[in-house]
Amino acid sequence: MAATIDLDYNYAFASEMSPSSTSQRKLSLATSGGAEKNPFFFTGRFSSPKQSADFLLALSTISRTRFFSPGELRERMKAAADPVVTSDGNQLRFEVFSVCCGVYGRLDLHDNAFAGDWIGKGTTNVDFNPAIRAALGSVMTSDEVALRVGADSVELERAGHTSVERKVKLPVRWLKSFVEVQVYQSMLKKVIELPQWEFSKILRKLPQQNILQAGTITYLVPTDKAVRLSQRDAPGSVAVGAISRLKILEPILRYADSVRIYGGDNAVSAFELKFAEGSFFFVLSPNAARGFSGEGQALSGLSSEASSDAIDRVRSALVWQRDVDTDELSSALGIEKEKVFGALQVLGTRGLAGYDLASGKFFHRELPFDLALIEKLQPRMKKARQLFDHHDVRLVKLNDDDYEAYVKGTTVQHFVKVSADGSKCTCDWFTKHQGERGPCSHVLAADLAVDAMELN
Repeated sequence: MAATIDLDYNYAFASEMSPSSTSQRKLSLATSGGAEKNPFFFTGRFSSPKQSADFLLALSTISRTRFFSPGELRERMKAAADPVVTSDGNQLRFEVFSVCCGVYGRLDLHDNAFAGDWIGKGTTNVDFNPAIRAALGSVMTSDEVALRVGADSVELERAGHTSVERKVKLPVRWLKSFVEVQVYQSMLKKVIELPQWEFSKILRKLPQQNILQAGTITYLVPTDKAVRLSQRDAPGSVAVGAISRLKILEPILRYADSVRIYGGDNAVSAFELKFAEGSFFFVLSPNAARGFSGEGQALSGLSSEASSDAIDRVRSALVWQRDVDTDELSSALGIEKEKVFGALQVLGTRGLAGYDLASGKFFHRELPFDLALIEKLQPRMKKARQLFDHHDVRLVKLNDDDYEAYVKGTTVQHFVKVSADGSKCTCDWFTKHQGERGPCSHVLAADLAVDAMELN
């Protein structure tokens, strides 16, 4: 059985939209949890009702889609989780994962997407029930749609009011994916920018699905005036795993002015649909069979103890900023810029920060889940701590940046080389993955030993 945690969604009311027969429709999105129970974020109306409704529907579609589900896993898949929404007092950010955890979607609606009053800041879940999805699908361009996110105290105190509770088994891999994807995004860089119509040509060339080729890598190669698809790498290209997953963007692509494509060294790719009132982000794991939950990029952050003072000081400076400026924090806190960025990466692994590809900066939000479970449910991290606690790591310091470690294995002792350029291990895991799926337990154990030596 796949690991799950029991979660109670407690909504003050069910999300709803008034019937289309009314002169002005009202969309009420119920919230649960967060800094306070049922926080009230915003009341007003959409500037572009049909556009905003379609973007919200696209998010909902992602959260209910299994882009990869072989027979042996199908029965272990759990129901989709409700979106997470963050308000910083000027915009709303909605975040979701696909059921298979291989796709992350985020909708940023800036202040010009609404006319109304910003009331609160914080992060919580938003109820996306079948009725609200059907209502969003019925919104027309000519409609006026008022928006209310949360529940005010008057409504909570109304006589006879009953809350809506929904118990779900939330896959642990969904929660782990939330913290992993922030680290991955911080490694990506913008490589290509296209007008919407040029990107549309690419989508039309894609097959509807390539489930059987879940691990296939396709390269987007920039040319003088456009981008072409290739099965071979080329200078300036972006590697995209199971590229047919992009087909889900077709219904909303018409709203975009341009499309930004982000890539890196690990076959994770991201696509940003830019429009006048915000951005829609679509982040893909290296292939359809690999959910973000198993990647392990966040493990290095979980093993870090040496910068705990910097982490605590940066954490105290987070006040729901849309963009966390590392230069300003570095100057204000008297901490080196690289250490501030590293602290934000660690806070991202703890659900306390997300990463915005558009600005290249972190933003503050606090996931409304029990994040103490994260490290406990990381097998490699658990094994590393056992090795360290049982004194199964022998560390040799070579210079200020380089170490050698001898770490006990199941049948043999593994040699680990720790350096600023990246650690290496002689174990089978590292030989197979070469660090692409995060550090092995022996590297993590060596990191713990290095941190302990530096602290002493």
